[in-house]
Amino acid sequence: MTERFNFIYRLKLFVLARIADMRLLSLLDDLYHVLCLPFGYLAYRAHRLLGRPYFGIWLGSSQGNPFRHKYLSKSIDVLIAGLHADGHPPESAKVRVLEIGAYAGASAIVWGLAVKGHKVKHAEVYSVDPWDSYLDLERNRRIRYRMMDVALANGRIFELFRENIEAAGLSTVCIPIKGTSAEAMASFDKESLDLIYIDGDHHVDAVKADLQRAVPLLKEGGLLCGDDLEIQLADIDAGFARRNVDSDMAVDPATGVAYHPGVTIAVADFFGRRIACYEGYWVVRKTGTGFEDVALV
Repeated sequence: MTERFNFIYRLKLFVLARIADMRLLSLLDDLYHVLCLPFGYLAYRAHRLLGRPYFGIWLGSSQGNPFRHKYLSKSIDVLIAGLHADGHPPESAKVRVLEIGAYAGASAIVWGLAVKGHKVKHAEVYSVDPWDSYLDLERNRRIRYRMMDVALANGRIFELFRENIEAAGLSTVCIPIKGTSAEAMASFDKESLDLIYIDGDHHVDAVKADLQRAVPLLKEGGLLCGDDLEIQLADIDAGFARRNVDSDMAVDPATGVAYHPGVTIAVADFFGRRIACYEGYWVVRKTGTGFEDVALV
């Protein structure tokens, strides 16, 4: 992915680091979408004409932090290194990745290209998403969410996902599964997956449920990872986080960090400790009945 050229996201991170008022941040986000949406459409059409994957403001398709993509790729490097250590070179191995939350396919492409780059004999990246109207617009009132809700309801995002996967040359690797995480995860056998990535519903109960369902599906030595852990519970005002747990985003009053309270609390409650985390991307390895941190740097 081209994260080092992503000027817009760099600007977003600059603003987030300097403004702690969520109402002002929401207003700026709405203003950005109103002013820049026509240019986003032109960029979308240009990408389609050139046959390139598109992730931008149009259809709200620029989900997630692109600067974390390098850690997804490094996780695949760690996974492949583990296969080598166990006497299973990638040329003869089968690697199965499951991601919860896919939207327009940015992370699916990162997983697919990373696995493909190791010349794995048989690679499967399963992308789970309802690709339907599921956003709570009472909790998420910003224009971006309303735009996303329309794009999900009319099927445009699922169409864009498929177009992006094809443009990336990953149609034989990336497999979409349309449905909820509970429905999709029930279809996999125990200990059948090498890596599970959780980036779906960020409400605390949904994250905990995804974590609980993931553990039995993961092979011994497999990686469990996820997104949007901008800060861990031990580093912030835990009481404030729990009082704002139903908010998609909050700003910690002590540190000024904008974060997802549901993810922060769910991860802390599930693992009971601080875990390995890299700029919001967290990852651990399944070992027996527990998990160990994974070093990516």
